[in-house]
Amino acid sequence: MNRKIIAICLSGTLLLSGCAGHRHPYYGHGRVPIGLQVSFLVQSPPPPRRVVIPPRPVSGAIWIDGYWNWTGVRFVWVDGFWERNPPRGKTWEKHRWIHTERGWYQKPGRWK
Repeated sequence: MNRKIIAICLSGTLLLSGCAGHRHPYYGHGRVPIGLQVSFLVQSPPPPRRVVIPPRPVSGAIWIDGYWNWTGVRFVWVDGFWERNPPRGKTWEKHRWIHTERGWYQKPGRWK
């Protein structure tokens, strides 16, 4: 009985591990530069949305712009927001999409 359960679990693991090798047609091939989270895409991101920035909620808050994020299937908009407690002495580097000869990749926003 235990051997049957182990055999079923192992075969299920092997079956699922085959899915991990699937490549989405939008992804290119090659190494992604350090600090980047998305493989190269053939499809370009949509232009940034125009938004009305709401009033600053508290003194010292910093506006973080929205951006298009790739879900692996399509682009979705991530709304901007006010960061109420930004780290002292740091500046916000915007989330960016960068185009190269291999395609598009995103560089996430960060404090620097």
